[in-house]
Amino acid sequence: MESLKTGPVTQLLARIQESTKKYLEFFSTQSLPEPSYEDGDGLHPGQRLPEDVQAARDAALEATDELHHLLLGPLGLVVDCPGEHYFMLSIQYIYRYKIAVHVPLQEETTFADIAVAAGVNEKDVTRFLRVAISRHVFHEPRKGYVVHTAASRLLIDNPMLEAWITNIAEEFWPAVARAVDATQKWPGSEEPNESGYSLAHHTDENPFDVIKRDPARQQRFIDAMSYSHLHSSYSMDHLLDTYDFSGARTIVDVGGSHGQVAVALARKYPMIDEIIVQDLPDTVAGLDAHIPPELRARVRGMEHDFLTAQPVKGADVYLLRWILHDWSDKYCVKILRSLVPGLKKGAKVVVNDICIPEPRQLGIAADRALRLMDISMKAFNNARERDAETWASLFTTADERFKFLGITVPRGARMAVIQSEWSGENQ
Repeated sequence: MESLKTGPVTQLLARIQESTKKYLEFFSTQSLPEPSYEDGDGLHPGQRLPEDVQAARDAALEATDELHHLLLGPLGLVVDCPGEHYFMLSIQYIYRYKIAVHVPLQEETTFADIAVAAGVNEKDVTRFLRVAISRHVFHEPRKGYVVHTAASRLLIDNPMLEAWITNIAEEFWPAVARAVDATQKWPGSEEPNESGYSLAHHTDENPFDVIKRDPARQQRFIDAMSYSHLHSSYSMDHLLDTYDFSGARTIVDVGGSHGQVAVALARKYPMIDEIIVQDLPDTVAGLDAHIPPELRARVRGMEHDFLTAQPVKGADVYLLRWILHDWSDKYCVKILRSLVPGLKKGAKVVVNDICIPEPRQLGIAADRALRLMDISMKAFNNARERDAETWASLFTTADERFKFLGITVPRGARMAVIQSEWSGENQ
């Protein structure tokens, strides 16, 4: 049996020291102050660090996490897990009542003054804020008084961060809480309306249909997804630097939203004649506003539901970026089969999505993050994240004429480039 021990405490301490030293050297060379709770780290959100510096940071974070788990002991590992949820609850409270704006940027204030300014109960605001303070979001320099920290200042005017937090709290949290109940009510279901979300929100519709009925709720969801993708590991640059599109003349961006990838492709590859961005009518209607005038002759929109037959015949590449992870295997197979009517011999299907590596291949922390994302998708609408074997199986199940070409995970990327070629005749 493989040992579950991650390494002696002394080894973890040495790794923390070595990695942290390298990380801090970067701050010194950039004339940045050492990170602190008061002033933060001086980095811009989504800033891509040099590869060796990012590796050192990741190694330090993983080692400190593992050290924490070792020191908790076996029982502590089990009973400690709910803590993060209560911290998130405090952030939800802070956003709900706009608490952060009632704390002066450069001065102290009291819990009592915050309660009056926000129109909330003083006992409640004190309790919720002290949970946040325990994680250095705000600071209590003396009893009853509150000042900002670098983290709490981010809560003042950062609408995309607010969207991300509130979307998790109000869309995903209730779904996660009912996920196990859903597996009992609908064992093995792959239907998007038979999930934890269905039970929590009392609906028999696909969660996406529920959300889009409320424009404000839909915008919050869009902003939340955009915020989560700000991290450099989700950058479209990984796709553009890994897959060579230079041989393509026509590309179909399936579910391409507002054309962000299409614009980047058109700029990088002037030899591409046409990029067709397919999405639902409401999305396509606003596409032109996102396409620079000089590219509109080469980038155009098309209304299309990717669960129905592909209308564009003979394109060189059909691209699906960040699409299939929103669907269960059953519907992914249907999406891939729907491409077949448009495929010509040799056409490529390029999927840019998460590929879960073999257990522990990425390291414990990164592996854990992907597993948690997988469960959140299960709770939301029975979608999932997939490993290499499952990706290959999807194409084979959809049609044996798909020739699976393999998977590449660019260095520093969370999203893999998954390639298949149509080996059948022109459809």
